[in-house]
Amino acid sequence: MNKVLYLILISLFSLTVISCSSSSDGGSSTTSTTSTDTTAPVISEVTVVTTPTSDTTPDYTFSSDEAGTITYGGSCSSSTTSATTGNNTITLVSLTEGTFSNCTITITDSAGNVSNSLTITSFTVSTVSEITQTLGNDGYLTGSFVVPNDGISFLLSTFLDNNSAVAFYSLTDPDGADILSSSSTPNLYNAASGSTADYGYANVLVPQSPSFSAKAGTWTFKNYANDRVKLVMRSDSTPSNATIVVQPYITGTTWSASDISEALGIMSNIYATNGINLKINSTITISDSQYASVSKTPTDSTTSALISQGSTSAVNLFFIEDYSSSNTGLLGNATGIPGSMKMANSWNGVLNGLTAHATGSTLNSQLLGETAAHEMGHQLGLFHTTESGGTVFDIISDTAECPKSLDKDSNSQIQMSAEECEGYGAENVMFWTSWSSSSRSSGKKQDVLSSHQQHVLKYSPIAK
Repeated sequence: MNKVLYLILISLFSLTVISCSSSSDGGSSTTSTTSTDTTAPVISEVTVVTTPTSDTTPDYTFSSDEAGTITYGGSCSSSTTSATTGNNTITLVSLTEGTFSNCTITITDSAGNVSNSLTITSFTVSTVSEITQTLGNDGYLTGSFVVPNDGISFLLSTFLDNNSAVAFYSLTDPDGADILSSSSTPNLYNAASGSTADYGYANVLVPQSPSFSAKAGTWTFKNYANDRVKLVMRSDSTPSNATIVVQPYITGTTWSASDISEALGIMSNIYATNGINLKINSTITISDSQYASVSKTPTDSTTSALISQGSTSAVNLFFIEDYSSSNTGLLGNATGIPGSMKMANSWNGVLNGLTAHATGSTLNSQLLGETAAHEMGHQLGLFHTTESGGTVFDIISDTAECPKSLDKDSNSQIQMSAEECEGYGAENVMFWTSWSSSSRSSGKKQDVLSSHQQHVLKYSPIAK
């Protein structure tokens, strides 16, 4: 009897459980629907980079049908990392000279979908270009070039391979002013080698003082007989400072790279104090004995062969054992004011004679550093602040002048010494001669550049 009652209770409990379950199933239900974005953005090219271009930070425009994060591939990049729907203009950063054919862009949207890979149309960055010339009815070769809106400096060079005299007849800016004419204000008449003429090579640098600017627009020139005209253009923002790459070389067997390291450090400190950072590469030793002593003349075959080995991306400093023949004992010389830049040729470097800086086999590092800084200044376009006779001065308005009236010598030959010009520019890196040994022993140095001299260096086509 108890067993029967137990079975009845179990059955009732089971019915109750089933009844509860049935009641729950009969209630209302809710359905949840989730939408997943699986559509990738589509991007395409809108505006290519002009090629060739002298701009090392060119703009590029592409379009996207979605916003997202930009990923760059290949040799190009940009500080812009976000894209919006529609056209997007990016600025590619700090490109070196060369051809760029592997640059890509992709966009990743907020859902993680990655776009098609867009390959940027190949372009070439070259700050050096050859200008086509035509013979005019007046007998001059003529040509033109355009300075872009962000152009800040240029070096216009003319070459004559037989090393005869070569020069420009005129160089006219977009406003119609011929800056090589004595009737223009300001002008580089009888200042630029492109005006006075030189053998085999001459040029015009803008700006060679703050009085000049690389005005945006079309510049035109007339030229005497030549083999080619080349243009080095720098596009950049207005520079508040600058970095210049320096490549040192050493010849001969008396001294080695380690012997000039202190002088290179002194030169670097001189420029750093004046707002210019020098990136000095490791010194390259040239062991060929023919280059131990060379002529100061860049058109000399041996000197030309030496200097032509220089880098096209640096200011080249050749520390030679000595000068040959009548130039023995010379401290140093540049191959132009300025010399050539970014082109391998006979004028793409300066010479510094080591023998003239030595007592026995010991180099005077302070004097050598000041000489290297001085000759590098010439190579970049700086003149002597005062020439030896005290009657000729540079074209820069804020450098001190030392007139011949300060000459204290009793003889009739006027030659302004650093001691006579103390306080009148003798302290400047670009004064025409060094301090005497006794003055140097007492701590006299030539390590000052004026604000306007610094301006020329900061705007240099080879600076960054």
